[in-house]
Amino acid sequence: MQLIDDSKSRTARQRNDSKSRTAQKQLSESVILDLRNENLLPSQREAKKEVLLDVFSNVPLKLYDINYQSIDDITTSSWSPKLHLTDEERDVVEADGTVLVLGRSGTGKTVCICNRMEYDRQVYGQDSTFSQLFVARSKRLCRYVSEATGNHDTNSFLTFDELVYNLDTSLPSLEGSDNSFFPSQRVDFMRFKQEFYNTQSSSSSKEKKVSAMILWTAIRTFIKGSIEAHQSPDGILPKDDFIAVEKLGKNRCRVPAEYRASMYDEFLKYEEYKAKLGLWDDIDRIQHLLSRLDKCMTTEPAAFDQLRKSKIYVDEVQDYTQIEILLFFYLGGPGGLFLAGDPAQSVVEGTEFRFEEIRTVGFHVAESSGNRDLIPSKAKTVNVNFRSHAGILNCAGSILEYLFKYFPGSAKQLQTDYGLFQGSRPGVLHKVKTNQLATLLSDKLNGTVVLVHDESSDYWRKALGGYKLVYGIREAKGLEFKSVMILDFFSELPSSLHKPWRNLLLDREGQDFETKYPLIGTHLKLLYTGITRCIERLFFVETCSSIAGDTLVRWLNQNALATKNNINDIESMAMTSDEFLSEGFNNAEQAESAEELDLAYIALDRAVWCFEQADNLPLAAKARTNRRSIKFRLDLLKDSSDEEMVEVKGAQMVESLIREGLLLEVVNVYYSISPFMREYSKEQLESMFISKIRLVLA
Repeated sequence: MQLIDDSKSRTARQRNDSKSRTAQKQLSESVILDLRNENLLPSQREAKKEVLLDVFSNVPLKLYDINYQSIDDITTSSWSPKLHLTDEERDVVEADGTVLVLGRSGTGKTVCICNRMEYDRQVYGQDSTFSQLFVARSKRLCRYVSEATGNHDTNSFLTFDELVYNLDTSLPSLEGSDNSFFPSQRVDFMRFKQEFYNTQSSSSSKEKKVSAMILWTAIRTFIKGSIEAHQSPDGILPKDDFIAVEKLGKNRCRVPAEYRASMYDEFLKYEEYKAKLGLWDDIDRIQHLLSRLDKCMTTEPAAFDQLRKSKIYVDEVQDYTQIEILLFFYLGGPGGLFLAGDPAQSVVEGTEFRFEEIRTVGFHVAESSGNRDLIPSKAKTVNVNFRSHAGILNCAGSILEYLFKYFPGSAKQLQTDYGLFQGSRPGVLHKVKTNQLATLLSDKLNGTVVLVHDESSDYWRKALGGYKLVYGIREAKGLEFKSVMILDFFSELPSSLHKPWRNLLLDREGQDFETKYPLIGTHLKLLYTGITRCIERLFFVETCSSIAGDTLVRWLNQNALATKNNINDIESMAMTSDEFLSEGFNNAEQAESAEELDLAYIALDRAVWCFEQADNLPLAAKARTNRRSIKFRLDLLKDSSDEEMVEVKGAQMVESLIREGLLLEVVNVYYSISPFMREYSKEQLESMFISKIRLVLA
């Protein structure tokens, strides 16, 4: 209630300020100055910095400017008042050309996108050709923005995978090209590590000292996914250009020079491995799409114009490689991009991101088209945190200080973001037994989200007695939770990195730290991302003693960033039925947008559990059916030898999905079983059934 009361007080102050501004128009400057000197009117600086919050959540309240002449228009369905913006908001929302917005976690970047979409609709909405597209990796984020801005004929909201699929089905094919991107043939990082790096690559040998992640990142971000690679005739960065440090820049590609030649040789082996088995990775698909877009631009300009959008808005832009960002430049109109993100949260496997790289893409497109409006201006920044309170932000900020000091080129340093509320410092539970932790999560902290290293999430779900709200940190990026526990982050680090972590936290390392231990930069970003998922209550938990973990506990306490807790003294923070229901919906949405089927299965497993905790049996049944369908598709990837049985089981699965109204999953099952179906059956299903479902979903 205190939060609501405070927000109402702010609302009252804003109303009074509005009245004061009206009065100012009728007062002389000398009178206004006297009033300000006597603190009877806010100074211009104070007025500029004031933030008005929604009384029900920690987000800026959306206000509109109207006057008495507009009163009669309010009753008409077409009425659209002008959005009221503060000076800071106006600087971002009304900026010309292609706009970059940089801000830390929870600072309202997505709110800026919503406001910009509404502003653009007010300015350009009368044009019948005007169109808007919002893109994010997360389906949940797409739905949030859709609900915040409202559905209109001019706008659409797509995950990046949906955008790629739409382009793949709309663009003309390339002559002589037989590229088929079957999901079963896709190489992600886990497959790369298990099937290539661990078995065929020599980079894993001790003398090379190049991890699977560093090699994967070099391939995705630089050798294949950079703008320089796109400019090369075969879409691959030449070996000499990769080896030459000055070509990509030492701050951009921070791979030590002595490893680059051998890493490029490993890349060539990787390409041979893919070609032999008919595999593909995400960059292969994007390169193919860009080639088809080039062809469409020159041979079918009218069709190309149908694909383009007047304005494109991209959230979490740090998750994309340069050629993926190039796709947005192709599809957006001149100066039509609005891109928001945070390089400190660049934790997607294989993506190394800096905002400067977006401008490089803009320069490339401007040179090709002769349109300098495509070059982004200097990034706008936002610094007020609307998600977390000061107790959490102080801890997150201290982690960022190490990132900026020891990995200066990995993320742009901004002003310290500050919270609007005070709050308790994180708690520390050290050397806690797993069975005690499981009991705590089933009772006093039931509903607390547990964040772990992504590769450990399956283990911890089982170890904690089947507790469902266990997420990998990368998996949780972009989400937010009331109560968060970061579990065994340090004790599960590679043993070779424990002493370097200890020296880092104790400030004993020199400036060559980044060269010697590049993976720790990724770990710092992961830790920061995990901390900033939390809204109210944060715990660091280490179940066993370790060099890095013990140092963390001392560091947190010595710097007054956290308090050490006794497990018996934790007060109850169990979630309510409505909160479990909400979390169930969040996980169902996450499953829908998951890029990998095993992650979709895990998310639906959590959704089933949350709906059961909320005692909502119909939703639990729906989620179980969806989970069973995902399991069926996963099994197909492992064994599809009996084609007749695949068709029968697929038909039964489709029937169950239709009964539950899960039409999107019906389409997914169809595409999974279509390679094993008879041609006649496939054609009949496509024309009489699947095409109609697509119309319903469109």
